[in-house]
Amino acid sequence: MRRKHGKKKIILIGTCLFFVILFIGVWFENAGRSKTEESKKEKTPVLIPFLIREVLYESQPLYGYIGRGIGFHSPLETYVADMTDSKELKGKLFVFEGSDEIKNTEVKQAASSPTGQAVDSENMELMQRENRHLALFVEDTDFLCAGSGFMSNISLPYISDFTVAEKKSVSYTPAQLRDYSFVLENFYTVDAATSPSGVIENLDEILETDCRIDKNGEGPQILIYHTHSQEGFADSVPGDNTTTIVGAGAHLADLLRREYGYSVYHHTGTYDVDSRDDAYAVAAPALEEILERYPQIQVIIDLHRDGVAENRRLVTEIDGVKMARFMFFNGMSYSNKKGKLDYLPNEHLEGNLAISLKATLAANEYYPGLARTNYLNAYRYNMHYRDKTLLIELGAQTNTVEEIMNSCEPLAHVLDLVLSGEADYS
Repeated sequence: MRRKHGKKKIILIGTCLFFVILFIGVWFENAGRSKTEESKKEKTPVLIPFLIREVLYESQPLYGYIGRGIGFHSPLETYVADMTDSKELKGKLFVFEGSDEIKNTEVKQAASSPTGQAVDSENMELMQRENRHLALFVEDTDFLCAGSGFMSNISLPYISDFTVAEKKSVSYTPAQLRDYSFVLENFYTVDAATSPSGVIENLDEILETDCRIDKNGEGPQILIYHTHSQEGFADSVPGDNTTTIVGAGAHLADLLRREYGYSVYHHTGTYDVDSRDDAYAVAAPALEEILERYPQIQVIIDLHRDGVAENRRLVTEIDGVKMARFMFFNGMSYSNKKGKLDYLPNEHLEGNLAISLKATLAANEYYPGLARTNYLNAYRYNMHYRDKTLLIELGAQTNTVEEIMNSCEPLAHVLDLVLSGEADYS
């Protein structure tokens, strides 16, 4: 009995000490965050471990503790973007805390490489806001190993100098876009299991379909989800879904929000853990529940990555930035063997075809070589819930995560061109 009471006492004392430390940390942190000019000049005391403080205030889950790079669209990535007001960051980035008057020389003194050598200040750029600081090291060989406050290494390889295209590189004439043979040959790959006849032939109706959406009103306008959430890439980190297609979805959603003003709901439910074969059927009830909860959703994006031969890489280079090529995919609800698949009806088939064709045309015009031809297959693939439904194959398993993330920027631009009505082929 005494042992049990002793253990309870130790647990109670430990719990009390924990909350006392948290209270002290909160008090000093708030004191350090005062908005007065005088307090901005003072150093924020570092009285509790960085891990506890950041979990409380910045929701940076364990990144300083586990000592590994932060994945794409993690809370820290968002924090860094807010800190710098810039997406054009390259190299190794470190976050630390100190006074606003800190200089590059102080950072240099507080930092050293793993070999103990001083960091070259020419390879470093210092950014700051209030009492938060970012030291950006251009060279991968430079690391922050010591110093006051906290220091943590993150890598943001998908952030690049790429800027979206302001004008078309290629243009198609109305005559070309109404020529069935030209469109089929240049913009489609048709699986042997299905046929485009009877649908794609009606090009006038497809191209005159209004794909614009209403950005007014509350709630999400766009849903991004992943029927195959377990799809990863050549250098994905096992167990870290920020480096899988889910991380790409988060980045794409963030770009559509920040750069183009859309309200986006990114759903990260998993439907292919036990079996890929039934993933569409397993995902359907969740989709229906989301659409019932948010009937204002006008666009659905099912984001995948393709599977290709191991010696094939779907990559191109735009403005010096390597990007994964992407492809729009349509289910035709039609089989050459069975004819029209009445058990898989899709009243939105023409709308699906319209938005995917316009997206491919826009991609080809602004970013030649980035989009692959649209792929047509026999079944439905849960594309019957909205007329503006896109199934996108972003890269393949042989692409790097960086290539995938780089590709999200032009993809977001292409989607905006279509959804805003700027890409008009009527």
